Amino acid sequence: MEHVVKSESEIRTRYQITIPEEIRTRAQLNVGDSLLWQYDEIRQEIIVMTKPKSFSDKLWGLGKELWESEPSHEYVNKERAEW
Repeated sequence: MEHVVKSESEIRTRYQITIPEEIRTRAQLNVGDSLLWQYDEIRQEIIVMTKPKSFSDKLWGLGKELWESEPSHEYVNKERAEW
């Protein structure tokens, strides 16, 4: 898993943390960048990701593999015919 970087931080008194240098560098984080935090209660994991400057750009093409076997317009026409 060479593409995964693991590191450790300590939570200080005012609940502040320092993002390790290797993570900051690889994630290309800069002062002023916003981070999104998520907590998964089932897995008890904290997930942190950079807030995208544009959510539409970040989501562009998501799920495109769903349409490899059936073009989207054919799927829509089939669904409409079933109404």
